[in-house]
Formats: sequence, C-alpha cells, structure tokens
Amino acid sequence: MHAYKKIRALNRSAILNTIITNGPVSRVKLSRMTGLNQSTVSKITSELIGEGAIYEASRDDGNALGRKPVNLKVSPEYRIYGAIDITLRHTTLSVCDLSGDVLSQQQLETFSDNPLNFFDTCASRLATMIKEFTQPVAGVSVIIPAVLNSSSGLIYWNLALGWEDINCRELIEPYFECPVFVENDAKAGAVAELWFADEVRGLNDFVYVLVCEGVGSGIVIHGKLFNGARYLDGKFYSGIVEIDGDTEGPSRGTIWEDKASFEGIVDRYCELTGKKRATDFGSQAIEIIDLAVEGNSEARKALRESAKWLGAGLANINNGLDPERIILAGHLGKAWKLVYPELLAQLRKRAPFPMEHLPDLLVPCSLENPTFSGARALVLKHMLGQHSDEVQPLAGTQKSKNKLFVGEGIYA
Repeated sequence: MHAYKKIRALNRSAILNTIITNGPVSRVKLSRMTGLNQSTVSKITSELIGEGAIYEASRDDGNALGRKPVNLKVSPEYRIYGAIDITLRHTTLSVCDLSGDVLSQQQLETFSDNPLNFFDTCASRLATMIKEFTQPVAGVSVIIPAVLNSSSGLIYWNLALGWEDINCRELIEPYFECPVFVENDAKAGAVAELWFADEVRGLNDFVYVLVCEGVGSGIVIHGKLFNGARYLDGKFYSGIVEIDGDTEGPSRGTIWEDKASFEGIVDRYCELTGKKRATDFGSQAIEIIDLAVEGNSEARKALRESAKWLGAGLANINNGLDPERIILAGHLGKAWKLVYPELLAQLRKRAPFPMEHLPDLLVPCSLENPTFSGARALVLKHMLGQHSDEVQPLAGTQKSKNKLFVGEGIYA
C-alpha cells in the first residue's frame, strides 16, 4: 500500500507540474507528456478539478476534425507565492499565481548600508501585499546577488553591497506563515532553466552562466542543481585567464570576472571613446550593448574584445566539467550574433581535442527574466517535488508574462 501511495503521489505531482508549467494543456497531451495512460490522467485530473487546483479553461483550437479536446489550466485561486528579487540597485517585490502571472508588484531601491533594515523593509512590504489576497501562500522566494548557503539562508558575502554573515531567512521568516526559500541569482536562473526552458529539454548536465555586473554560474548535474559541500561551488569568476596578444595588453593573471563582465565592456568602450565610466556602470554597459546592436563601431569592438575574455573562461568551464550545454544569460544575449563567433573561437582554441558538438554547446538563455522565473521554480520545486526526488520538471516554452518591472540578477 505504501508503494502504491508513493507512485500515486508521483503521478499526481507529474500531472500538476505539467499543467502548471505547460498549460493550458489537454488530457491527451498530458498523457503524452507524462507517459501516463489516459485513464490514470483522467482520474487524477478529475480529483484535481474537484479540489479546485485546476479547471477546464478552453477547448483546443487545433484544426482536428471532430470534438476538440478540453484544455486544463491551474486555477488562479489555488495558490499564490511571493518573490523578493534583489539586484545591486533595485529590488522587486512580487505576488504571483502559480502560472507566473503578476498579481501585485512594487519596486524599491536596494540600500546596502543597513542590511537588517533592508530585509525587514522588504519582508514587511511583501507581507502587506500578500494580505490583499485570500489564496493560500505556497512560499516566498528570495533571490540575492551574493555568495550564500541556500539551505540555511546565510549570506556569506557580497563585496559590492558590503553584506557579510547575514542570515536573511531568519530576518524574513517571521513575516510569513509559509516556507521561505533563499537562493543565489545565478543558481536561481539555473533552476528556472531546468523547469521552464526548451534549450535544456532532455539534458542532464548543463551550466548556466549569468553575465552582468559580475559573472555567476549555476551547475546542474544529473538533472539537479549542484551546491557543493558548503554551497561554494561555481566560483569560476575568480579564475585566471590569459589571452596572448590581446590588443589591450592585459597583465598576465587577470581575473576572469574583471574582463568578461559589464565592467570589462565599459572599460573597453571608455578607452576607445574617451568617455568616463559611470557610477552605475551596469546601466552603462546595457547602453553600450544596445549601441553595438545598432551598429556603433566602438561599441561593437568593445563587445568583441570582451567576448574573447568571456569565451576563454567558458572554455575553462567546458574543459573542467564537460557539460552537455552552456547557457549564457544576461543582456549580452541581445548581441548574440556579434559575440557568438568570438565565444566559439575561444572554445575551439582551448578545447583539449577537436570537439564536433561545440556549435551546439553554447546557447543564449531563452527566458525573459531568469531570476524572476527562478523564484517561481523554487516554489514549484517545493510543492511538486516534496514526495520524492524522482519528480522532475518537464521544460516547456516560457510564455511572456505581464511584468511591471523586469531586471536581471546581479552577482557578487
């Protein structure tokens, strides 16, 4: 009987997972996507409808003859969740339904001088926002640009913000009667890829690399996020890379993050144009990337040189981990056609032996806002994967969401 209940729980989680992440979807497609027979799908979906978890939303608009199948969708009244998405300059507070649709949202400045007051402000504001809704709260996700322990909620450090040894979960939990999940921004992006992105469908091992004010990474091995013994994995940003004959003549032993991130892009562009580096160099880097896409010669040159350094570090990741795929996230993806040849050239040059799969190894992230999607994925992982580690997400096309504010995560 125990084994039967476990299998039934797994089947139920798989069906609800598929409806949440790929809905609206018909029972026939559910059977095909989950591998469960139609009678099992029909029985479980009927139970979920009776519980108010899902509802019959519409009929399939396909061109098939005969009666069109009914599509199922997760009920907006079933559960909601909260998200605190922190970047170096702005923090977004959101209340969403399980489909990822934003029900309420606010944005505030990220003030770093008093982290205790900052987290207290974020938690109290989000709690007030959530009180406006009657649905049960599935959880609250906190996404932070810092080196941290997601199990304990302890922030080890963020040099840019000056945060160190702060247990943010202990500061936030008293405001909510639901689980609170804390995750690094790059790792949250990796979890979002695992749950929602087509580019990792069917893959077991990949690395998600976030390029912004810094360079962060999330590693997925055997279909699960890898954390390391002390949650200090993936610190490739502090690695050493060298490029012989670089036009800027960098000193030997340059830290990868300094040359491959927004900081490197801005420094190169300013050197080429004589302009000054802005205090908010992150926004300045985004403007430079946009200029490059529009055809500005100095911006394009700055991006190509930065891509060389980024590619050198990606080659180290590839050579050390041998992943099935590396997903590159951040605004740099807007200039993919410009930077990809340079990235691929470094991967080829530094590979230990000729690798035929290299053109398919590196792809841009397809998610509109990976860290925001990561907040959702952490809640779904808790809801749908609590019965067994065998419950895995079924990645599908990520639909555009009506978000008021959109911002990439920032790494320490």
